[in-house]
Amino acid sequence: MLNNKFFLLSVALFAVSSSAWVVRILPDTSAITLAFWRMFLASAMVFAISYKNILSFVPNKKMLLAGFFLGAHFALFFRSVQLTSIAEAALLGTTAPIFTEIYGFVFKKRSPRPMVLLGLLFAFCGAATLVSQGSFSETGTLGNMLAVLCSIAMAFVLIVGKDIRKSFGVFEYTRWLFFFAACTVFTISLFVGVSVFSISLQEIPWFFFLALVPTMVGHNIFYYLIKTLNATTIAAVPLGEPIVSSLGALVFFGEPIGLAVFLGGGITLFGVFLVVRFGD
Repeated sequence: MLNNKFFLLSVALFAVSSSAWVVRILPDTSAITLAFWRMFLASAMVFAISYKNILSFVPNKKMLLAGFFLGAHFALFFRSVQLTSIAEAALLGTTAPIFTEIYGFVFKKRSPRPMVLLGLLFAFCGAATLVSQGSFSETGTLGNMLAVLCSIAMAFVLIVGKDIRKSFGVFEYTRWLFFFAACTVFTISLFVGVSVFSISLQEIPWFFFLALVPTMVGHNIFYYLIKTLNATTIAAVPLGEPIVSSLGALVFFGEPIGLAVFLGGGITLFGVFLVVRFGD
């Protein structure tokens, strides 16, 4: 059983790592548009394959909240990749375990273990290094900060989602999760004045790619396993995403991995590893 879970998590890792590359392939497409079509098409796909039990689960406030955070997560992540390097965005975008642990300390009154506190210290020092140096462009620092915010949003998706997944199947969960995420991003688009329907034929295949590979394959595996694994463990699996995404960015787009990113990222990942290894 554990081997099967490890295999599924490995597949999910490689699937989710591909999403940042699409941002580089479509440099003129807004982050809001990318996030909307990813969530909307993924929701439509899940509804299509689970239509027989469409009324088996009536969405509640927790589902709406989880969808809100997921929509915010993708909008923030795609915008982050547009402003900074893939390596930095991926590194900072995978610090969700830090925030799931902090949530446990503050709201669940869990006593922090010494090694977890050490991991938090390392992670924050490494993340601070990455956020402050913003090497990819003049707006790199802003992009790095958005990546941190997207991790906070994902932490809340996992925290809220675990309670829902205890009672419902993965398709019952994700069809509404993705739908509410799409609604969230669409609402954001109205406020910021971005038309998510102003798209070209060349963009459409990549929208379907985002919905199918990193979402239907990658994230659905995470949501499937969150029923039996704790939120911090699931949040920790994408720690390999910066490696896969960065290597792909280097090979496909010629994005170098600078020394500051290498050192700061290494410190961050080590800190998150300690949190996952010794956390609850």
